Amino acid sequence: MSSVVELDSVNLHYAKNWALRDVTASFPTGAVGLLGPNGAGKSTLIKSVLGLLTPERGRMRVLGLDVGRSPLQIRSRIGYMPESDAHFPQMNAVSFVAYCGELSGLPRADAMQRAHEVLYYVGLGEARYRTIDQYSTGMKQRIKLAQALVHDPDLLFLDEPTNGMDPKGRDEMLEPARDLAHNKGVNLILSSHLLPDVEYTCDHVIVMDKGAIAEA
Repeated sequence: MSSVVELDSVNLHYAKNWALRDVTASFPTGAVGLLGPNGAGKSTLIKSVLGLLTPERGRMRVLGLDVGRSPLQIRSRIGYMPESDAHFPQMNAVSFVAYCGELSGLPRADAMQRAHEVLYYVGLGEARYRTIDQYSTGMKQRIKLAQALVHDPDLLFLDEPTNGMDPKGRDEMLEPARDLAHNKGVNLILSSHLLPDVEYTCDHVIVMDKGAIAEA
């Protein structure tokens, strides 16, 4: 497969504002940065590719599958780290990540085993039995990465993964992302408004501005 995501003339608007304007792009395999300022349409594009938003016009294919026809099949093969927190504060980390694994189709025992593995991988092994409401901002970001990895996806979306983190926390987040792409053969799309994050992690860059592709 030469590309993991293909977009052809995708248009979507909120009220009177176009969030995506005639977006045509091909995301190659490997690590791709989706770069642009806040409000450029990056998160909207990711949610459209996931089938969570429906464009007015255009075609989208992910991993060779049509988004309009096979959204559930696509989602089962994708890991998604959202920009906003999406967890249960009173659950401990290993239970939460295992639960996400079950939602992705893993048997309960396999989901629990994978939860331990990915939490160690993202640096939360020693804190995996603490409830998430005790986590720092950086730890909450890393648990979002863990839940996106638990079912061993074919494609990983990271939406502003270093949001709200200090320089040390950014390094702790970007290092596993870089390792996944360059040493473990994981296809990933990293959405960010920070050029250094994209430069460090990705081999290819697609730039968005005002809902359109500015450079690819």
